[in-house]
Amino acid sequence: MVNILKQEALLHGDRLEILPVERLQDLKGEIDVFENSEKLNNFQKWIVNRLYNFTLPGGGFTVKSIILAAIPHPAYAKVQFAKNGVKYDLLSLVRSDFESNEKYLHEFITERGYNIKAAPNLPMKRLAVKCGLAVYGRNNITYVDGMGSYFSFTAYYTDLPCETDNWVRIQHAEICDKCKICFNNCPTGAIRKNRFLIDNEKCLSYLNENAGDFPEWLPVSVHHCVYDCLKCQIPCPMNRPYKDNVLESIKFNEDETDMLLNGVNFDEFPSEMKLKVKMLGMDEWIDAIPRNLKVLLDIDQLGHDL
Repeated sequence: MVNILKQEALLHGDRLEILPVERLQDLKGEIDVFENSEKLNNFQKWIVNRLYNFTLPGGGFTVKSIILAAIPHPAYAKVQFAKNGVKYDLLSLVRSDFESNEKYLHEFITERGYNIKAAPNLPMKRLAVKCGLAVYGRNNITYVDGMGSYFSFTAYYTDLPCETDNWVRIQHAEICDKCKICFNNCPTGAIRKNRFLIDNEKCLSYLNENAGDFPEWLPVSVHHCVYDCLKCQIPCPMNRPYKDNVLESIKFNEDETDMLLNGVNFDEFPSEMKLKVKMLGMDEWIDAIPRNLKVLLDIDQLGHDL
């Protein structure tokens, strides 16, 4: 059954692993040890203590296994905004198709008499590495065969029996041992030379996804993406086969650009604009988008003026 499920995922362009639910407590134990052995910053403490949830759900079935899926997305999108008659060409990340993944997995599981329920707050990167689906890079993000780092994880609880158990030690990509490209390209120095755990409170992704003023120490010149950061991913050798998978020409007219700059509520966006915003994943960080976009337009305008 597990192999058939994996083949079904491959037909949809995804990759997945399934592991016994008992491994969840093993994972929790490892994270507890990690928390006690590492000096964590406030954000890392929040992730470990407040975000992660190892409590199994209720709902009428006994959880026997966890499905972890990697859903690909383009490397990035080329996005155009318009303001005062000027066109601004910027970059954005792209959202994975979670709805399609949930639909076919739900159909596959339920048609065979089993149950499935979303598991949104698991430590998915570490879970993926422990079950052999992914490896860690030096930049603390994970890489999956056939996708590089251009994917998102999603997880589900199910009562589907797990026939295999591929629990492995933490894997780091061997290529990272002699490569410092991400270290040299990190715009904020968040990737550390002699320590695996990055300083995620300095990471531009973290800063771009939290509303409020940027810290004074952050140079304006580092901004390049509507949210998140692409500086360690685009030049990574493990992403070389996938770097040209780019979504072209997503355009926001002047009215739409103004709505984003002015912080208009997502529910008030026109339907076509909602589709673009969701496709780019901007709706997840909508509170930070006005600030980020203003900075990017100011930088681009300076280039026009020179």
